[in-house]
Amino acid sequence: MNPIIFDMNRVIRMRVMVDHDEVIFRDLEMPCSANFAELHNLIQEAFAFDNSQMASFYVSNEEWEKGQEFTMMDMGEKNEKDEPILLMHDNLLKDVIFESGQKLIYVFDFFLMWCFYIDVVEMKEMEDTVILPRISQSFGEAPDQNSKSPEISFKIEDELKEENDDDEDEIGEMFDILGFDDFADERDH
Repeated sequence: MNPIIFDMNRVIRMRVMVDHDEVIFRDLEMPCSANFAELHNLIQEAFAFDNSQMASFYVSNEEWEKGQEFTMMDMGEKNEKDEPILLMHDNLLKDVIFESGQKLIYVFDFFLMWCFYIDVVEMKEMEDTVILPRISQSFGEAPDQNSKSPEISFKIEDELKEENDDDEDEIGEMFDILGFDDFADERDH
């Protein structure tokens, strides 16, 4: 089998769809020689986000499951398979994307959890006169970066507080039975 040769004219065209109530996507074209940090920057530009938050790419499959992660900075962490998390600026698209139909997930702002689904539409040769990277098509108005609510649930915190209150009540009842009124007085104030 002959290896695929990537020259400077080889381009990846991908559709990037944001997880939103409306259909909103951008078609992007990147040289195969670009790294994931460059793709991150183009997505930020395409959706008019301010690039102020952390982000990661994940290699994905047909079920949109997260695979190998590419992140912005080394946090010294490992993934679920105890593999090191790779850095965006150290990894080229051509080393991960080989054919149309491949999928990636891009998560921006882990507090608001903006999720983008990337589908590789085609890989093609491009003329030298075309300036890359570029946004080749836009559909729908990009959402405001701060229009989402945080994904963090405070339900768990409330449940823990209720458990602590229940534990305190049980301890108080125990002191009441044993005749220690001081604890009961403190608990009531």
